[in-house]
Amino acid sequence: MLVLVGHTDRLTAASFSRDGKFILTASADKTARVWDAATGRPVTILAGETTAINHANFSPDGNLVAIASSDKTAKIW
Repeated sequence: MLVLVGHTDRLTAASFSRDGKFILTASADKTARVWDAATGRPVTILAGETTAINHANFSPDGNLVAIASSDKTAKIW
């Protein structure tokens, strides 16, 4: 079992990259995080939102992340 520790509020979304190497999570704590799927270690934190992130997903090639927030905005990272 792999446990991802780092978000400070409820999770709102989670998905694997197409190649299965990374996990993307979104949270009401206003961050999205990319994790190494083999180790559970954080790779990067996408921060700076002012409201909860409701959805997040990798682009098909895995190079970008799209997020949608409670403030009705979407961003590409």
